[in-house]
Amino acid sequence: MLRKTTVSLKWANPGKLQTLNRLTDECLRVLNVFIDMLWETTPGRFPNLKTDTWLSARLQQSLSKQAAESIRSQRKRKKTTKPKIQRYSFNLDERFVDLHFDENSFDLWVRLRSLGGKLILKLPARRHAHLNEFLQQGWAIKGGARLRRTSKGYFVDLFFERPEPPKRAEGRAVGFDCGYKKLLMDSEGFIHDSGLEEVYEKIARKKQGSKAFRRALAERNNAIDRTVNQMNFDGVNVIVVENLKNVKKGNKRKIRKKFNNKLQRWTYPRVLEKLSRVCEECGITFVRVNPTFTSQTCSRCGHTDRRSRQGENFNCVCCGISMDADHNAAVNVLRRGVSSLLAAEKGVA
Repeated sequence: MLRKTTVSLKWANPGKLQTLNRLTDECLRVLNVFIDMLWETTPGRFPNLKTDTWLSARLQQSLSKQAAESIRSQRKRKKTTKPKIQRYSFNLDERFVDLHFDENSFDLWVRLRSLGGKLILKLPARRHAHLNEFLQQGWAIKGGARLRRTSKGYFVDLFFERPEPPKRAEGRAVGFDCGYKKLLMDSEGFIHDSGLEEVYEKIARKKQGSKAFRRALAERNNAIDRTVNQMNFDGVNVIVVENLKNVKKGNKRKIRKKFNNKLQRWTYPRVLEKLSRVCEECGITFVRVNPTFTSQTCSRCGHTDRRSRQGENFNCVCCGISMDADHNAAVNVLRRGVSSLLAAEKGVA
């Protein structure tokens, strides 16, 4: 398992920040030079390019690898235009980064070396609750880091790893319907939500790109994390969710503009990714299933009819059952996931 946390370098003095500016400017220039050099080729996984620069041979090797990854990503997405990197984000392996804890007045120092021109930077940072949580829970620090420069300053992404626990052999399966008005509804009839609809409305009222807008987005993300962290997974060995990839695509002309503005702030990938990470850490099997007709199918008789779904209520036009629409969908999601697991077991057998 691999996890990430971020520390700020805002405590570095002006001289070190100026040196970081010079370093990252040159890294960005060289990265795009390497993309130019590799674009007409089929780059291997470990290219070792050189160009006229004061950066070290090691750092050039690291940047050429990053350039190759960028080109492969572009081609995987079937893009025909050459990528032009504008973000200051550089992957540095263990040859370039050392971490030192509890030295002097700062409890964390990030030391950058082997950069070129005999340059060595020792940058002060501070540990925070998220970082301390990884250290206290026995996660191992993975060698290397990612150096990023944004409009807010410099940041270093640190990575932690730990072996994945064995999957739980016994327990019950639970299905989840992920929605806009109720963040998560499970197949047992429980709602898991931290007032997300109010947060979406708050985001919609803010000017996009403003500080208030960014604060509202952070509030949304914290509410999602808090909701999932508070869920009780005791006795659960399988969790089933819908594969909601591109679920919002094509909705722009089908719904009212005001609601669409709020819907765009519904970040279901973050919800499902957070749930997936928690399952991985707990040894719970995580299954994604096709969401087609889960909201239109009756969980009791199996009849499918879009007329049965009436807003937040489900009233089957065939058998007459009446229940919460999201609860009905969650039961269908669960059954679809259990069926897929049984089919996979029979296939293996």
